[in-house]
Amino acid sequence: MNAEAKKKVDVLSDELLPYIIAEQERRTTLYKRIMTAIQNGEKGVTIAEIRNKPPLIIRKGLFYRCPSNRAPKEPDGSGTLMCEEDIEPTQIMYDSCLSAEDKDLYVVADSKYFFCNRHNVEGPDLPRNGSTVIGCPPMERTSLNYTTTKCALEDTDDVVVHYRYYPDRSYKFVMELDPDHEVCDHWNPCQIGYIYSLPSPDQAVLANELWRDEDAIEEFVHSNSVNYTSSPRRVPIPSGYKFQKLWAKRTIDGFGWNPQANKWHATADIKQDAKFVTVRLNFPENWSDFFYSTYYAVFVRDDHTRRSKKSPQKSVKFLTITMSNAQVVPNLIQMAHGNITNNTQIPYKCTRCHLQGIMVRTPDGYVHNVDPAKYRIKDVDRKQTLEIDLEDIKPSEVGDFFAMIQNADGLEERVKVLTIQAPGKNN
Repeated sequence: MNAEAKKKVDVLSDELLPYIIAEQERRTTLYKRIMTAIQNGEKGVTIAEIRNKPPLIIRKGLFYRCPSNRAPKEPDGSGTLMCEEDIEPTQIMYDSCLSAEDKDLYVVADSKYFFCNRHNVEGPDLPRNGSTVIGCPPMERTSLNYTTTKCALEDTDDVVVHYRYYPDRSYKFVMELDPDHEVCDHWNPCQIGYIYSLPSPDQAVLANELWRDEDAIEEFVHSNSVNYTSSPRRVPIPSGYKFQKLWAKRTIDGFGWNPQANKWHATADIKQDAKFVTVRLNFPENWSDFFYSTYYAVFVRDDHTRRSKKSPQKSVKFLTITMSNAQVVPNLIQMAHGNITNNTQIPYKCTRCHLQGIMVRTPDGYVHNVDPAKYRIKDVDRKQTLEIDLEDIKPSEVGDFFAMIQNADGLEERVKVLTIQAPGKNN
């Protein structure tokens, strides 16, 4: 291109720039309205379709998803949400593919890159002398690798979302949504394709791991539970002390009892090394209200430190078992040479409850969340089943799966629904 031609192109680009910016702003405004589905009467409904994921229903900024193999029914303008065969969709807290667009990418030790799907939390960064880091609890994270694999186009970092917006039936003036009618030339539905790029690892914000084992204190168990086994708990041994015994206090009245020797036939598996005591509690077929207790590991001073000013005994709380409204019989699956079944179905019963998420607690005490696209509640003949996809589970991710459930009182319960054991291991 000669100098004169290049000059003309530059002039033309300068003249067109304001129009290009205006067009981008208009389409962005349109996208945001469609994304949140808030229009006249707040009855607008959006269907979002993303690669490798079941369709997502959005209304008033809230997310819903239909059961497996049930597509959303086309909205009729009334604001009612329904799936095929007149099944109601289940509300979900977030979708990792959509939340990744406007969330920061974080990295912690061992090059673990993740997005915070819902909330950013500021916490003290003790290793750096009182400075502050921003991150989120493990149960609200989705890894960059999983997001790229499940959301982006193959061999790219680009995520494409196709939106279909169905306005309130009484809302007839699409021109307010899209004045130029380039996208919305009719009112039912208005469609737009949207694309954004995932950040690269070099754009990640450094954060320290502040939430290790914060989930490790409470498990919720139904009163009809049979042969329940707690998740293994790693209890750090205080410096200068050695493990002596376990102790428990019943929640209702503080009555003390011994989880290792008692008339209710509860037992404990205990493993010990130089730094930790690992405890797993085993409960009998007949559940007792005594098991709703807080459990402690009791340590005594080493013989070499008896003359020190340290207390002769220390009790470390490691588990609280609380009554649950959800009735679940946890499944147990053994991995065979790194292979596992594609999915598992778990009978699930909880009146007026909402499944908020599923997290995995590994035997070494780390936790990570399961992407919402990998689990769902299915209703078959008026019976609920929790289905979890396991095809991407790696040997390093095995452990106890906990469902985080919001009960009818609005309180969160963490209920064990599944245990996956690595070959040759008894977690």
